[in-house]
Amino acid sequence: MVNELGLLEKADQLKSEKPTTAAPEPVTPTPEPKAAEPAAVAPAKPKKEKRRSRRRERKPKPPREKKVRVAKVLPDGFEEASKGQKSLRKFSDFTISWGWAVPIIALFAWGATSDLTYLILLGLLLTVFNVAVMPSQTSRTMGNWVSRTTYINSSSEVPHFSYIFLKSLTFPLVLFGLIMFFFVPSTGISTSAGKVFLALGFLSILPPLIDYMFYRMKKDNLGLWDTLYGGVWMVRTKKAAQAKGWLKRLEQLGDYTEAQGWWAEKEAETDSEN
Repeated sequence: MVNELGLLEKADQLKSEKPTTAAPEPVTPTPEPKAAEPAAVAPAKPKKEKRRSRRRERKPKPPREKKVRVAKVLPDGFEEASKGQKSLRKFSDFTISWGWAVPIIALFAWGATSDLTYLILLGLLLTVFNVAVMPSQTSRTMGNWVSRTTYINSSSEVPHFSYIFLKSLTFPLVLFGLIMFFFVPSTGISTSAGKVFLALGFLSILPPLIDYMFYRMKKDNLGLWDTLYGGVWMVRTKKAAQAKGWLKRLEQLGDYTEAQGWWAEKEAETDSEN
């Protein structure tokens, strides 16, 4: 037993005397450093050209063609009314539309104190009927029916009824302007009221004055309202076969004026030229 213990001790001593060799640590290979790749260089943007240089390089635009104004002429297929027809139309429309105002103005100038309100209202209703209702319904005033005329523009169409309404305002505008001028001396031109009366008188009389100057100076013999509506002429019309009632009475008045020769000077002029 003692021997076995001694042998074990010797064996332990021998083991302790042997050099202990540590296991070699694994060597990890270090990768060789790669050469750094050059960074991608963005292409240089072309410098913006200056606006001035761009403008110089632009091709010059061709000059615009000037629009030639075509003279307004009476369309084919229509015959312009004679001077007699125009005068008859003007006299008839003035009598119907403003004839009632003449005695009333005379009474006021004479100093009458009677109440004429109802008479003025009836007269205004007759005026509106002749210069607004009749043109909007038949494209003609009573004066046009009596003189057998109508209005035609350069497009061979009947103008809007507002043309006849504006054209009929010559008399009231002139009358109103004269009344305003009449008030100026009584109030004094240096006062505010006098300046207002003077301005109103001038503004009211200006359209008829321009209309008159157009007729006198323009070569096409068109007035202010004729020009604003694209060229309007008074032309002859034929007898309306569909006229009934009181419109037929107006047609009969047209027959009477024609039989009297009040608007036949157009034929006389053409016959003398031939």
